Amino acid sequence: MKTIISLLVTIVAFGYVEAQDIQYVNAENGLIVREKPSQGAIKVGMLDYGTAIEITEHTNLKLDVVDGGTKLTGEWVKVRGIDAYEFFEEGYVFNGYLTEEKLEKRFKASYDEFTVTIEGILEKESRKDDINPDFDGVLFYKLNDDETLEGKTVRVKHHQEFRTIEVFQKHENSIAISDDKSHCDIINWQHYYSSWKPLKTISSNKKFEALPISEKEASRFIDVDIDELKTVVNDACGETWSEAIKDVTSLNDYPTKIVVSKMYLRILMTDIDGYKTEKIIIFEVPLNSQTKKESYAKL
Repeated sequence: MKTIISLLVTIVAFGYVEAQDIQYVNAENGLIVREKPSQGAIKVGMLDYGTAIEITEHTNLKLDVVDGGTKLTGEWVKVRGIDAYEFFEEGYVFNGYLTEEKLEKRFKASYDEFTVTIEGILEKESRKDDINPDFDGVLFYKLNDDETLEGKTVRVKHHQEFRTIEVFQKHENSIAISDDKSHCDIINWQHYYSSWKPLKTISSNKKFEALPISEKEASRFIDVDIDELKTVVNDACGETWSEAIKDVTSLNDYPTKIVVSKMYLRILMTDIDGYKTEKIIIFEVPLNSQTKKESYAKL
């Protein structure tokens, strides 16, 4: 009998775990977690867009919030963080900013002065400059094959008073050599760098729209010696690829191709005292995704 009771308890407990009410934060600028179900209660945490949380209790304490002219009706609910790195155990949030639809966490780069998030780019691990690993002024991230910075909304959330926030963009072109089955990327030789261009401000000097890269800009390059290129290819990729480009006379001849290899964001914030803070985010673009399909905006 004890064994049967124990088994029933196990089944009930397992069923409870499976029945967790998991929802996702749908607040563009993050959702505040409070100690008690009140807008005046102590703040115990902040949840990013796309964060998964578990609702453990409904309070029936109704609340209406007006956001951007839209009225949201909901209630205070008790939640706990289920992501391993959440720094609070339990707290209360307004469920008008929660959804059952699974959302992916967005790209986020956090600094002392501000935080940068990008819609349409997934959360990523950063890599620091190999030469200056203790310097966070330049951070590297790798895009997925289906990701691009072009046209995305860039948000800069300030952590202090400021005069202006400016965001600039540029890109780097490299040489790729590709056939239908494989590719040889010459990413440590010569490059073309575009100039910095300011991003269009969408609202309140904190929200910006990343620029598209035209086909013309994506195919620009510096003058190179084709014979020197063939030597580099032979050393970097081997005789097979060297043979593949033996008849190439320009960078536009198959199987060579100019591709965008990196995209840069430069964020410049001037604080209330006139002090400027500059950070650079570098996105490494997978070259194989560009040799399979054309992905440039036509301007």
